[in-house]
Amino acid sequence: MSVLFVEESSGRSQLFDFSELPVSEDIQRWLAGCVAGEVSTRSTVKRMGTMQNLYFVARSFARVLAESPGPVTHPRDVTADHFTAFRARYEHLKSMGNYVAALRRLLRADTALSESARAGLAAIRVRKTAQEPGELEYTDSEWQEILTAVRRDVRVARDRIRFGRAVLARFRDGQLAEGSDEEKLGQLIDIFDRTGSLPRYPGGSQTAAVSEAGGALYVTSLLCLSLDEMTAFALLLVALTGQNFGTVASWPVAHFRPDGGLTDEGLALLESVKPRRGPEREHMVVPLEDVLTGADDEHRLFRSPLRVYLLLLELSETARRLGAVTTVFAGHILNPRAGGTQWPSAVRAHHVARWASEHGFPIAESAVAGGRPAVSVRRLRRTVIERRRRPVAQSTRTMREIYLMPSKSVRAESQQIVATALQKEVDKARQQQTIPVFTPDFVRLAGEDLSAAAEAAGMDPQHLKLLLAGDQDTALASCVDHTASPHTDAGQPCTASFLACLDCENARALPHQLPVQIAAIEEMHALRPHLDPALWGARYEPRVQQLEEITGAFDPTEQELAKDNITDDQRQLVRNLLEGRWDLR
Repeated sequence: MSVLFVEESSGRSQLFDFSELPVSEDIQRWLAGCVAGEVSTRSTVKRMGTMQNLYFVARSFARVLAESPGPVTHPRDVTADHFTAFRARYEHLKSMGNYVAALRRLLRADTALSESARAGLAAIRVRKTAQEPGELEYTDSEWQEILTAVRRDVRVARDRIRFGRAVLARFRDGQLAEGSDEEKLGQLIDIFDRTGSLPRYPGGSQTAAVSEAGGALYVTSLLCLSLDEMTAFALLLVALTGQNFGTVASWPVAHFRPDGGLTDEGLALLESVKPRRGPEREHMVVPLEDVLTGADDEHRLFRSPLRVYLLLLELSETARRLGAVTTVFAGHILNPRAGGTQWPSAVRAHHVARWASEHGFPIAESAVAGGRPAVSVRRLRRTVIERRRRPVAQSTRTMREIYLMPSKSVRAESQQIVATALQKEVDKARQQQTIPVFTPDFVRLAGEDLSAAAEAAGMDPQHLKLLLAGDQDTALASCVDHTASPHTDAGQPCTASFLACLDCENARALPHQLPVQIAAIEEMHALRPHLDPALWGARYEPRVQQLEEITGAFDPTEQELAKDNITDDQRQLVRNLLEGRWDLR
């Protein structure tokens, strides 16, 4: 029994044979059904690599069943112990969690398993390792180091292929001197452009003319991209757009230009596919914009998604035509490996690893702090999203929880923003609750020179005199003008609670009010054990803080003296205030 998988994007197909698994026929059929259910037209599995991973997990689980002490001939014979053994098989690998997750995915909807077996699969615990710094976004220096290498490859490819096309154009126009090296090179380029091959001897080796021109690899490279250069283009487009590498690698040639391609700055719309979004949402339109203006062409090229895409279209034209390729990524391989193609039309993860190795970047396991970074398309995309702070083919929640929350820089920035906002609120609250306090020294100054004291306090001398005499006292402070209250219309007497005086801009605190203020603090603290904590915190705690800030303007000796001078009338006044007897009803 077998499962035939056809990759939608490329048309590649592969037959996965389950009859070779070392288990009974019933188990083979069961595992084949589970895999087939995961790759139906309604599933999110569209790539050959994902299908190969599912088959690998099914085959690995079959080996665990085959090595089990007890016979396993039917799915109902599978127990929780088999899943534990599967986990133990990969215990030594960092990727063990991925294998367990893939097995869960494969069997999550299966009804042939017993309830106890399903519970055992769900109960498997995978160790969670701390996220390595390498899995987070790139630093600015790492980002520039990678993109510098990428842009260099793109620039070299552009200049080389444009040179080759210029030689071809001059050859076809008869502008090259007959018999010259350039004319011979133009002739070889012309042959390759028309036929897709170069002259060879009957034995298959390249002719002397090809060797003299620099070799077949050089001649063909004058019209076609290499796999490494295709990879560089894909990495650059990921860095510019934030799209998934696999999505970018499957972009089509066909696109729509709302401006008709007539303007220098424009937009291209591509129909793209992201299978992970599910069958209802996998198809999406990707806008490629030329967002930069006023800069030189070289600067705009390497920072404009549209210009990079159009350059890729230009440089891959010969390979697409000769290889009948419909995707924007197309190149040429001189000697493809067995089963490979001379005209590759896609770049994949292993091409990124090879590109990184050839450019001196380490693999993730050997990367060291302060050294060259490992090249990861996941980290490239994470960095783009972290910098832009807007979703790219994902939900806002996914962007926030998967991409931004693990970011150290985002957390540090968020903490700073929250701290700044909280500090502003604290400053606002402190400003609101701060009452100007007239100290004993100020009172003595007013007794000696009322005008100077009034000028220092920013008040009219007559109003200051009334305040100092106690004629404008409220319960806990004094009021500059009770007819200019923020709580009532202008000219009307204030009707707010006397506790609200602590929030009022008209309030002033004088030394003779210190005893009643201390009494109020003590009475409010005395109420705390008898009230719900939340109620006391909302009703009295802010008032206590305000009063303590006022009393803190006096030195400890003055506070102790005031505390000793608290009268019974003052304590009763405070009780009446806290019990609401002073409020208007």
